[in-house]
Amino acid sequence: MAGRLSFVVLFVMVACAALAQGEGALPAGIEDRCVALLRDALANETEWVRVHAAEALLSHGLGEGVEAVYAPLVDSAPPHRIGVWRVLARAQADDARQRYIARVRDAFLDIDGPDRLHAAETLAKLGYAERLVELLRVAREESGAFQAYARWALANSGTAADEAALAELLTSDDARTRGCAAYGLRFLPVLREATLAALDAALDAEPVDSPARIHQLCAHYAHGQGERRAKVEEALVRLAREGDKGERYQACAALGLGGDAGIIGVLVERLEDAETNVRISAADALLALHERLACF
Repeated sequence: MAGRLSFVVLFVMVACAALAQGEGALPAGIEDRCVALLRDALANETEWVRVHAAEALLSHGLGEGVEAVYAPLVDSAPPHRIGVWRVLARAQADDARQRYIARVRDAFLDIDGPDRLHAAETLAKLGYAERLVELLRVAREESGAFQAYARWALANSGTAADEAALAELLTSDDARTRGCAAYGLRFLPVLREATLAALDAALDAEPVDSPARIHQLCAHYAHGQGERRAKVEEALVRLAREGDKGERYQACAALGLGGDAGIIGVLVERLEDAETNVRISAADALLALHERLACF
């Protein structure tokens, strides 16, 4: 452990020296490689993989060409249309953005619609928090991922009660529900102390082989602090290298949220991953790290 810490300190010192000389936070050529990887995925991948690439580009101010790819797809079939509208909402501002969010909302409100679950998740991801009667009903009466996504959308309000309702699902008997609840908590801008305590307890109770565990680790890494967070980082680095494709994807995404120069190496490794989605997640995370470290 002491050797690893020494390496991290040395890596940070080298990165800071490079920044002082105007060389950037990433090793030479990595930033360009990440951007090229994302643009290639935008041009050549399909459906949700391309959605992830487009969203990554937009999040880093590299959205040129994204709307041109997605505007012709606006009438895509369910459920991919939800991803198309999500990208276009992120690519637009003001009234245009609201028009695409309204499409997602209407898909959610279509009781017999084929993509209500995708619509609920996308509303939550886009920060939607309007207290629709149907959203409140789903949050109260439904179960599983559908209920978790509805509670996540309501928790976008920032109220303690809505956050607590989402955190309550961390104790569900269903692993997918627990995972979806943790996934939603990860995306909230800040968590209250009671929610952090509930997340800690859930992580302690979750079986090591549970599919919910990766999402609990990611949520903790996004919001936690201190020694526990350092152990969570170790677990995420291990999963980024050795987990299944979903775990590798989520671990890379989480490491980009709050990692430092010490985790650049594992993310660079994942640029060679066999799964395009994992490569996209690693590139997105590396660009986020570059932007954050360059602000020091």
